[in-house]
Amino acid sequence: MESETSSMKAAASKLMAALCPVLLLATVGLAGCNLLPELPFSSQEEKPTATTVPGEVTPAVSPTPSPPTAVSSAITLTLWTTEAFFPTEDNDGRQVLAQQWQAFEAAHPNVTIEYVLKKPYGKGGMLDFLSTARAAAPTVLPDLVILDTLELDEAAEAGLIQPMDDTVSSEVQQDLFPFARRSFDGQLVGIQFKADVEHLIYNTNKIDSPPITWRKVLSDSVAYIFPAGGQGNLVNDAFLIQYLAAGGGLLDASGKSALDKDALVEVLQFYADGLEAGAIPPSVLEFEHLDDCWVVYVSAQAAMSNVSSARYLADRGLLKNTAFAAIPTRDGNVVTLSKGWALAIVTEDSSRQAAAAQLIEWLLEAENNADWNLAAGHLPTRQAAFEHLGTEDQYFPFVRQQLANVYPRPTASAYEKIGRALQRAVQDVLQGEVSPQEAAEAVIAVVEQ
Repeated sequence: MESETSSMKAAASKLMAALCPVLLLATVGLAGCNLLPELPFSSQEEKPTATTVPGEVTPAVSPTPSPPTAVSSAITLTLWTTEAFFPTEDNDGRQVLAQQWQAFEAAHPNVTIEYVLKKPYGKGGMLDFLSTARAAAPTVLPDLVILDTLELDEAAEAGLIQPMDDTVSSEVQQDLFPFARRSFDGQLVGIQFKADVEHLIYNTNKIDSPPITWRKVLSDSVAYIFPAGGQGNLVNDAFLIQYLAAGGGLLDASGKSALDKDALVEVLQFYADGLEAGAIPPSVLEFEHLDDCWVVYVSAQAAMSNVSSARYLADRGLLKNTAFAAIPTRDGNVVTLSKGWALAIVTEDSSRQAAAAQLIEWLLEAENNADWNLAAGHLPTRQAAFEHLGTEDQYFPFVRQQLANVYPRPTASAYEKIGRALQRAVQDVLQGEVSPQEAAEAVIAVVEQ
């Protein structure tokens, strides 16, 4: 589809003070033992619906940050973005983004932002278009771009994005949660501005306190569900979280396999023991996404489930008898993984890089980062943003701890072979075809070929 270009020049409308989920509760009856009223549902785990937190008022756009360094001549910054981050009026998150970008232009009278809409993935998607434009029409390349964090390494390796160590302020860099500083070959190439993490939710009518360790999961004798069916034949994050928490590694500094057979055996044995004890139902192999688990959990068919923070934020106002906790691990270590999008600089022109860095810093002002993520139903990536979210809502101190324990997601091409081998091991063990020891040995044999 032909790229659409738009420049926001009109003042953005005010944020809505009331939220749709609250109105839903007034019209939908809470019947039976379900944890959620009967509502239409569609799986959106990979692309969570942007929404405000039910029951809370979206805060106003933050005050103007400290005066920026002046740009000596007029610059029009071109930003390639996706529909989810396009400044329009159709939801609270986009309204806040529109306000913040317009406020940036007002504070930087010599800088205009031009937005170019791109598909997020695939042919004609963000990364594909960057690659083809660089080769065929470099003059149409943007100054900065919004990329899925899983594609940053590929973009950096191809020379499509520029290091930002010396352009973005050290204050912003140092205040980011470590996982949000996206590096390649030791250089900062992207800054993650939104995050979604995986954690536990549980039915308080069935469990007095959440399990912290595997031992507690196995002794509680209640159903614990998580995705184990794999995504694109790669093992789910649920397994990786358990494996990393048990001390396992994936890739070494050179990008080669660094699997720990003992840790693999331990996690696979937990799966086998959970299956035997009835704590892990065999149906987990049918769940490819977290949203598959959500449907089962809200119908009260499981006492505990892994969930994405985006899904929980979107629908927690509709839940009954539900609390949140860290995912139980072997020793109770808090570990999780994050999905998200990052801002990256494309232009090689130093003056345009400086202007692009000013925009990045503006969007990552602690209050701006908090306000937009709260409105859009995601998590901030600056630690100072949580000072603005406060502690009255106990979920925010909880997810702050989760974000402090995010492990980097594997993105190297070598991981695909590992991910496929791990998924085969999970399937074989949960289907009772091989022992955990045999499955782990098979994984090691495959990845070392």
